[in-house]
Amino acid sequence: MSNPIRLSDPAQRARQRVSLAGLKVLVAEDVEMVRDLITILLVRERASVTAVDNGQAALDAAATQTFDIILMDMTMPVMGGFEATRRLRQSDGPNARTPVVALTANTSRAEIAQCQRAGMDGHVAKPFTLDALSDAIAGLIHGGE
Repeated sequence: MSNPIRLSDPAQRARQRVSLAGLKVLVAEDVEMVRDLITILLVRERASVTAVDNGQAALDAAATQTFDIILMDMTMPVMGGFEATRRLRQSDGPNARTPVVALTANTSRAEIAQCQRAGMDGHVAKPFTLDALSDAIAGLIHGGE
């Protein structure tokens, strides 16, 4: 009789994770270390990543490239994530309907509601795990397959 594999087993969890390979991801995060970490995690999953450090740069990238998903920090210089997402949703650009996931350490109901009002489709709390980030992306891109 073989031993059952627990869901907490990292190898089993990785096999169950929906592939992010080939996805085009825009990451808007002002903290360089966090931006680099997200980029490394997604590239290891074989996603293509464009990383910027503020909301205006995210809007500029979204106006000229097509993305499968956008990961948006809330508090950034130049323009924050709430305003960038509102403007993205009001645009007629190629990413006006692209799913946006909020990345924030603030997990209050009020902030999550504010994310929804701005037009965001999901929320990932910082600090996050690769599994939490992958699950949020897969839930929006692949319908949680």
